[in-house]
Amino acid sequence: MAVTSTQLSTSAVATAAGLSESWAWKARDQGILHSPHFEDAVVALRVYAFVSQIVWPGNRRPRSARQDLELWQSSAVDAAREAVSDPNTTSETALWVLEDSVHLVTSPGERAAFDLDHLNGRVAFRIPIGLWVAELPEAIDNLSRRRRKSSSKTAT
Repeated sequence: MAVTSTQLSTSAVATAAGLSESWAWKARDQGILHSPHFEDAVVALRVYAFVSQIVWPGNRRPRSARQDLELWQSSAVDAAREAVSDPNTTSETALWVLEDSVHLVTSPGERAAFDLDHLNGRVAFRIPIGLWVAELPEAIDNLSRRRRKSSSKTAT
């Protein structure tokens, strides 16, 4: 999948990810987003917003307590970032998140093998990372259109 080197603001990353800016600021504070931001930050932010809300069965997490990222959460975000520029990423690519590991799975055969080798009744989350990567060009294009519309409003 083609990736450009378009530099984005923190606000633009949040907008392209379809999230509020507060997620971007939280991600920055957790060390997930680093300036300058590029397209991989959009997917990383989406994954961060997803995995930071997961509470595994049997674990308790008070809502008011500050939540530092666990290793598996950081690994999920890193895998998502890598998937953006990986030539093997397709719209079928999924990021499987387990309590102790993350796995990028691209083909139906890999998915079947992953299921047999790793799931065995375990709780797991499947994140459609390939679809999110495929949506990047349109999301970035929409940002450009918004900038053009707001520039033309101020010019009149």
